[in-house]
Amino acid sequence: MSSYPLAVGCLVFLELCLVSAQLDLPPVQNPASPQPEIYYNGYTPTTPAQITADRDRSQRYGPPYTADSGGEPLGSADDGLDDFRYGQTYDERMRLGYAYPTPRLNFSHDRAESPFSGDRGYTNGGAERYANHNYGTTDRYGTQDRFNNYPLNDNDLNNNNNNGRNAGGPYTTSNPYNPNEPYSGNPNAEFVGNRNRFENPFLPNQDRFNLNNRYLERQRFQQDRRYQMELEKLRNLLVETDQKGSLECTANVAAQWNFETNVNDFTQTEALNAQQRYVEFQRITAQQSKHINKDLIFDRRLYRQLMLQSEVGPNALPLDVLDRYNRLLNEMLFLYNGAGICAYQQPFQCDLHYIPHLKDIMAKSRDWDELQHTWVEYHRKAGRGMRDSYEQLIDVMQEVAYANNVTNGGEYWYLAYESGNFRQDMDIVWEQIRPLYESLHSYVRRKLRDYYGPDRINNIAPIPSHILGNMYAQSWSNILDILIPYPGRKLIDVTPRMVEQGYTPLLMFQLAEEFFTSINMSAVGPEFYRNSVFEQPLDRRVLCEPSAWDFCNRHDFRVKICTDINQRSLISVHHEMAHIQYFLQYRHLPKIFRNGANPAFHQAVGDAIGLSVSTPRHLQTLGLLQRSLDESSYDINYLFTMAIDKVAFLPYALALDNWRYDVFSGNANKRMMNCHYWNMREKYAGIKPPVLRSEKDFDPGAKYHIPANIPYIKYFFSTVLQFQIYRGMCRDSGQYVPNDPRKPLHKCDIYRQPAAGNLLKQLMAKGASQPWQEVLEETFREGRLDGTALREYFAPLEEWLRLENLRTNEYVGWNYDGDYCKRSIETAGLQVFGGYYNGAGKHLVHALLPLIGLWLSLLAFN
Repeated sequence: MSSYPLAVGCLVFLELCLVSAQLDLPPVQNPASPQPEIYYNGYTPTTPAQITADRDRSQRYGPPYTADSGGEPLGSADDGLDDFRYGQTYDERMRLGYAYPTPRLNFSHDRAESPFSGDRGYTNGGAERYANHNYGTTDRYGTQDRFNNYPLNDNDLNNNNNNGRNAGGPYTTSNPYNPNEPYSGNPNAEFVGNRNRFENPFLPNQDRFNLNNRYLERQRFQQDRRYQMELEKLRNLLVETDQKGSLECTANVAAQWNFETNVNDFTQTEALNAQQRYVEFQRITAQQSKHINKDLIFDRRLYRQLMLQSEVGPNALPLDVLDRYNRLLNEMLFLYNGAGICAYQQPFQCDLHYIPHLKDIMAKSRDWDELQHTWVEYHRKAGRGMRDSYEQLIDVMQEVAYANNVTNGGEYWYLAYESGNFRQDMDIVWEQIRPLYESLHSYVRRKLRDYYGPDRINNIAPIPSHILGNMYAQSWSNILDILIPYPGRKLIDVTPRMVEQGYTPLLMFQLAEEFFTSINMSAVGPEFYRNSVFEQPLDRRVLCEPSAWDFCNRHDFRVKICTDINQRSLISVHHEMAHIQYFLQYRHLPKIFRNGANPAFHQAVGDAIGLSVSTPRHLQTLGLLQRSLDESSYDINYLFTMAIDKVAFLPYALALDNWRYDVFSGNANKRMMNCHYWNMREKYAGIKPPVLRSEKDFDPGAKYHIPANIPYIKYFFSTVLQFQIYRGMCRDSGQYVPNDPRKPLHKCDIYRQPAAGNLLKQLMAKGASQPWQEVLEETFREGRLDGTALREYFAPLEEWLRLENLRTNEYVGWNYDGDYCKRSIETAGLQVFGGYYNGAGKHLVHALLPLIGLWLSLLAFN
């Protein structure tokens, strides 16, 4: 092979790198200048203006990690605004993009030059300086194409039409760029098909950073001394950017902390301004990172740092489109928050809202007609009015996808999971869990049929969604009184013992710290106890949703929680301390890596610790249980209460975001998207609406995460992953032995097991510095999400359900029993009011047919 192309390439690249190394970053607040005062446990009077400020708090300025809201069953994956434990970190919101403040601060600085940059401040992408090198085209938003390939052969050197842009780099396909291919006018042509920009690192003979066939030439090229000097400049630049970003993040988090621990007009304004500045800082940093030619970077860690730093989500949009995006979200959230209905059979009492009224009705009422009225009216008021706005949002999400270099909104929706087949992977995981869910579903359907009667619930049909104790049928814990397998066996509740033994919030956190130090993890230190908020102050308003806070400075970590003295709070305290441990373990990393391996990891780790703390064995160790509960009936009741919360939740989470994937990617027609939603609910969960629906409705919009545009798939992921993490820790510590009835998984307690803590530290210390598949492979020797751990945990319950369904001759699974949704209300007919479109209703219709015939005959005779 001729060395001429390589030599010319080196000369061009060396001249390219003679410029100074700096990014055009916004000015950072001088550390010597006054910083925002941080409220610790001091008290300041509040104003009543923000009483409802926590309605959309997690979207505007929510804390990094949040836990369960109060008043729900332990571990409940409940609905709407109370999914605060699933809140995003600030970095996730900035990268994946949900509603941000639209005004942008004006950092008026000229674009500076940086090594590896494709834009040197010259017009026309720098073409005047190097006529033989193509620096990439300008995309649809006026920013330069990120694929600025370096010319490595004669064809590239003589070609100025950017045909070489697909020649290499981690984002490109193996096929050369073909201007005649579909999407050739789209800067994302290389993403056509199901490929995501991240390849699966575990496919054989594949390195996702070296996918092009010119790697050997580039390997020789990168050994050049000048290249190494410029690469060092880039590393130094990233260190500087990381330091500035940490300062901006600290100022932002401090302002959010001030607001959430002292709610008033002043702290809210400061919080909004601080978040606005931080968003703008990240946007500018991301824009500069995009202009660095990543094809010339072969260091995996450095490459990943640049890529994560380049992701800004909707903030990549032009300002007018971003304003439209935020306006659509605000319009939908306004309708959602204002949805109120009239009480059942009380037409003049029309001020019932989801929180607290309707949620309480769905949980406690056992009146079929009242539940149906509540469900139908709320979905009509909350969802139907936002349908037009959501159809517009679908179009804007396509723009967001293009701006982030993916082909469609569906691929963008799963972008954070770094897999080209993520949806298919999650479907595979669901198929692993589905046999357990079907057995649980069949048992629950029989118990509800016994309660409400066979005329309302068919023995082989899906279950109507309004009778499961939850507006969205995503958790069935509220109807435990109907479903519990052994009613005579009480569930474990150590709350009276905690009160009797004088437990305090401080003592509960000290117990949680001792739990982690017993497994060879870190102590939190006195600063944590001095700065955190453990109780509700008496003279100021605090947003009480449990949350863990990382102040981005590697030493200040806090928890905010209004602790009650009960069993639920004991587990929540351990959950929050797990987040603090995560912060401590990855604090040595650059800020962009100080996060979970994907959006689900933080939550999964906290829930895995909760599985251990809630075992009877651990409660006995704490002296809160005086006797062992080894009877199988107690085990079945305990596992059943876990299953109707965690297992029942999985198909809802999967159906909701697979539905969004379909509408964002164009696989589902916007004119049929409500019917598609119910098809997904029936397919995954065996759930149907209580009455016939039409395309005039928009039932997904009754769920907060739809108008707020918050991804939901991470809830599915974290629920499955927590059992995988728990199994790994229990297995390595010897507390779980597969197929050994003396050491079942659901009784494992990792307390005082250093082997479990060492494994957890290994997972936490990687942060987001590696793809999550690699993190799981290196930690647990399992390179993918695995549903078998959940099946192993619930194995005793699954066997009990199998025998119980056999005993009662219950049909396992469900059959489609008629249309649940029609294109128009006219085709739905009167059934939309009665709801008798299911199998049970058909018997009633058949019974009435002779009477209708007799009545018609009498009319004809007269």
